[in-house]
Amino acid sequence: MEAPRAAVEVAGVDVRWTDLVDLEFENTLYLAADSFEATFKNELLLSDWLRKRQEVKLYLGYVKDPNNWTKNDLSHMFTGTVDGLKANFGNGTTVKIICRDYSAPMIDTEYSVAYAQRTSSQLAALFGKKYGLKPVVTATTVIVDKELYENKKEWEVLQALADLEGFVCYVTREKELYFGPRKEDDENIVSTLYYRVPGQANCEIEFDDSEIGVINKVTIRHWMGKNKRLIEASAVNQSLLKAMGGQVKERVIYESKAKTVALAQQFADRKLKELSRSVVTGTGRTFGNPLLIAEKRVETKGFGRLEGAYYIEKARHSYSKSGGYTTTFDITNLRPDNAQQYRQDLYDNNAKVI
Repeated sequence: MEAPRAAVEVAGVDVRWTDLVDLEFENTLYLAADSFEATFKNELLLSDWLRKRQEVKLYLGYVKDPNNWTKNDLSHMFTGTVDGLKANFGNGTTVKIICRDYSAPMIDTEYSVAYAQRTSSQLAALFGKKYGLKPVVTATTVIVDKELYENKKEWEVLQALADLEGFVCYVTREKELYFGPRKEDDENIVSTLYYRVPGQANCEIEFDDSEIGVINKVTIRHWMGKNKRLIEASAVNQSLLKAMGGQVKERVIYESKAKTVALAQQFADRKLKELSRSVVTGTGRTFGNPLLIAEKRVETKGFGRLEGAYYIEKARHSYSKSGGYTTTFDITNLRPDNAQQYRQDLYDNNAKVI
């Protein structure tokens, strides 16, 4: 039977396995930085060496031989820097490091007007280089409008630009700033979660099936060319609108591929079919699974009518010497089409819903 193990590297040095007490890694969607906390024994004053802004890497997974393994046997889960540390000299001598990934500086920093008069891809490349990240950027041609970057944090600007171009934007564990189309393998099922399936049960999930978040109107918008000519089309589910007492629940989507009104109408009709379905969400717990990360898809089985494919909104990986390795997660059956909608749906429930 394989045993769970974790390894933490700080400033290029592996912290001793025997010093690790526990850890928690939270992997979330685009707006927030991934976060990581780890507690170590501090009898040898590890706290004297630990510092803010040191680079930290986390490796998690399972090994065949618990007495003979290296971090290369595990999955690389997190790369970031130390935001702070807490040293406890009391009932037990420990030190905790508190870390965020490399999107954190952009989340904390206001956008500068010095970056004006550039395209989305030029801005993404500039931000990547500014923070020592390798830009993996798909080229764009339209100069960014002023209203997209005024009074915003740098990361908010990047997410708004990604939305405008129909892209996604995130920082990888390999310290790359990705700004481009969503990758096709994002739709692959990474794991299956079973409940009361003989010999395979591995989780517990609480589902929430409600009409909150159901959309009955979709509007597609795109600004064409240098003169920013508006292309727009809408689709309405009249039967659902009537069932909801005439209350319009609209989602506005900015789609760079909608270059004609006819195309915009096609996109609106297609998205309405998807978004007018009931939204089912869930929170659950399973054995530690490094494959469960935000935006990936999982299959659920053994849950009756609620079983099927779901997108991961958030995953929390916890490990301790006493409690082992567990993963808790938030899931939803509908994935918003872009980063902007992630922000609106998950962090500002009133936005873009009229």
